[in-house]
Amino acid sequence: MLCALALAGLLPAAAARAALTRVGPQTPQVTGGSARPLPAGTRLRVTITLKPRDPAALAAYAQSVSTPGSPDYRRYLSPSAFGRRFGATGAAISAVRSSLRARGLEPGAVSRGGLSIPVSATAGQLQRAFSVRLERVAHRGRASVITADARPAVAAGAAAVVQSVLGLDTSGAPHPLLLRVRRRASAGPLAIGHGGTAGAQPCAAARAAAPGQSAYTADQIASAYGFTGLYQAGDEGAGVTVAVYELEPDDPSDIAAYQSCYGTHATITYVPVDGGAGPGAGSGEAALDIENLIGLAPDVNVLVYQGPNSNSGSPGSGPYDTFNQIINQDRARVITVSWGQCESALGQPDAAAENTLFEQATVQGQSIVAASGDSGAEDCDTGGAVTQTQPAVDDPSSQPFVTGVGGTSLTALGPPPTESVWNSGGNLINDMIQPGAGGGGVSSFWPMPPAQRDAPATLGVTTPLAVGACGNAGGYCRLVPDVSADADPNTGYLVYWNGSGTVFGEPTGWQGIGGTSGGAPLWAALLTLADASRACSTSPVGYADPALYRAAATDYAADFNDVTTGNNDFTGTNGGRYAATPGYDPASGLGTPNALALAGALCADTVRLPSPGSQRSTVRASVSLRLRATDTAGIAVAYTASGLPPGLKLDTATGRVSGQPSRVGQYTARITAHDSQAATAAISFIWTVGAEPTVSHLSLIPARAGPQLTFTVAAGRGSPALQTLTITVPRYLRLASRRGVSVSDTTARHTRIRFTDHAAHGTTLTIMLREATHSMRVRLAPPSLRAAGGQVQAAALQTGSRVPLTLSVTDANSGQSKLTRKVTIGT
Repeated sequence: MLCALALAGLLPAAAARAALTRVGPQTPQVTGGSARPLPAGTRLRVTITLKPRDPAALAAYAQSVSTPGSPDYRRYLSPSAFGRRFGATGAAISAVRSSLRARGLEPGAVSRGGLSIPVSATAGQLQRAFSVRLERVAHRGRASVITADARPAVAAGAAAVVQSVLGLDTSGAPHPLLLRVRRRASAGPLAIGHGGTAGAQPCAAARAAAPGQSAYTADQIASAYGFTGLYQAGDEGAGVTVAVYELEPDDPSDIAAYQSCYGTHATITYVPVDGGAGPGAGSGEAALDIENLIGLAPDVNVLVYQGPNSNSGSPGSGPYDTFNQIINQDRARVITVSWGQCESALGQPDAAAENTLFEQATVQGQSIVAASGDSGAEDCDTGGAVTQTQPAVDDPSSQPFVTGVGGTSLTALGPPPTESVWNSGGNLINDMIQPGAGGGGVSSFWPMPPAQRDAPATLGVTTPLAVGACGNAGGYCRLVPDVSADADPNTGYLVYWNGSGTVFGEPTGWQGIGGTSGGAPLWAALLTLADASRACSTSPVGYADPALYRAAATDYAADFNDVTTGNNDFTGTNGGRYAATPGYDPASGLGTPNALALAGALCADTVRLPSPGSQRSTVRASVSLRLRATDTAGIAVAYTASGLPPGLKLDTATGRVSGQPSRVGQYTARITAHDSQAATAAISFIWTVGAEPTVSHLSLIPARAGPQLTFTVAAGRGSPALQTLTITVPRYLRLASRRGVSVSDTTARHTRIRFTDHAAHGTTLTIMLREATHSMRVRLAPPSLRAAGGQVQAAALQTGSRVPLTLSVTDANSGQSKLTRKVTIGT
């Protein structure tokens, strides 16, 4: 093992003297197999993930933006806005980049969200830079992996900012969560009719192939889960983009054959990440994900992000980088993921980096759905030589800001469908059945998120099963999955894969595939249809869990199909853990969807209440502000208010704020609109009340050509500077024209102010100042004024007389001030 001191000796002297700090927990050592040093010239791509500037504020906003009634509800940010508000600071980023360069590395561009910096370098450069030794460990019959003998070391000045260094260890590679039946004895219970006539309809070849494959066509799945009503309403996902996360390639001709059969024309665009995932047809995972999505949302726009897996020919940080590009490009409203690994194999540093990235997705309004795994309650058991029987759950489905999708066996379409928890573990009769079970259980990393923690007790989420595993002392831990869908390979999804036969020894063309991989794109399709619906069209669902658990609490029987039989104890070593129960359980989550009702429920909380922006008023001046909330369901909306300036009140039925402010000051007004179904929207805005403008030094001096009126106007306390004034004089002092009108700034030694007269007739003069001022002197002299009858005749305007005079000055920015007094005519 090379020590840090020896490696430092290979660096420039200044870098060698710099203090180093190791970051992240110790990487578990890979035992067994043959190990040899990784050749120094091997190129790897690693990613340095950065801590957000205020993790608590980010977590709070991610919850707030997903919570109805919050002032931030669905106030989504762009990646750039996210970076400015929550990403690492510019100084922190500069410190990390400088430290990397000092260690001989050339950092790439920081992500738009300010959470990561990529580095591409040789193994030798990375070993020297991070003071580690990299080895390649090979096991018989398994892909070799790269491991590091120690935690990476970074400059002490950057260590407080660096969250993790991803890509130095590839021993925990994600795997596709699809399964095939090894051998089919005969056509099973699926040799039945098809579903609704709306939506994408299969061609004759697909209809004929489905029974022999014990697989359902897209229209059958749509019928079982209630999609048909959405199609009949004209909703097929148009205008919504979905990102498909893939760590393998697919053959576009397979996707084209599927679209040709179903008559769909979804746009499919491939986005390579870190050089892409290579050529070929893949394992069928990508084909399953894409085809299930477009079969259920025929008009969707699809972006297939393809990156290298960490144990592929391009080892490194590809799995994280693929998420990173999807989220920072922010082109998709929904993200579907059918790749995963058990939490302990991933490790806490990588999971924490993902969590921060998924918080960014939540703040941007993106929905993430992920398959929960195919090894039941024992997610780390992946069919190796040694059975791993400890309970475990799958990442990323266990992440707090991801919707995890479990698996069922769908034995009859219904409606309602007949389902049980998928679990064929230990049932290998004549090698006909591929063993597997829907993943689910208790996270060992994450406390229970509010969406689950705040669910009513009747749903059964907050049970003793959820206590203890994650180290949340005295509190609950994250439960997986959130929802479920068909996943049993014997009741699987009909897809078209390997049509060209390039994958030797595997089936070609139409075939049935199962696994929770099939359920993730199904739920992505449902969220797509919800986002495309009229109810949700202006505000996507975003992080779906709060809306899902809220829908379950409101009308569970209408929105979900409850799965109440079976368990997901895949290895049979955990006492039947976890058993299906009425309501929520860690084997099937909330259950499977009734899509028509649930899509409406996901959007039911979209009461719209536009903000009027900051308001300014003047004390004792009349106010009338109308707030206009709309309810997508057409239900009447009522209003409540708090924090209004004293003297103002809200009409709870109409949303109109009226009255006369009685006190100068700045107030934070909060208005909430709600309907009878508990859908709410809330806004907050600043309302500033300033003092009224003052009028002083009023004098009226007779002159041969007519009287001359002078006075001073000053802006009130807390009010903006004067800019536009409307002056109304007594009607017996008739304004003739703007000639003879002068304005001077009293704050600058009576400097004249240029102005534009937009109205000079009768008794009203409008003065628009080109430069705002807080105080000014106005003189109205002949021939602007002349005696013209009225209350006081011109003859009465003699020196020494006293006459009543009312002068009205209106400031367009603040309000109105009136001065009424008797004025002594001067000499």
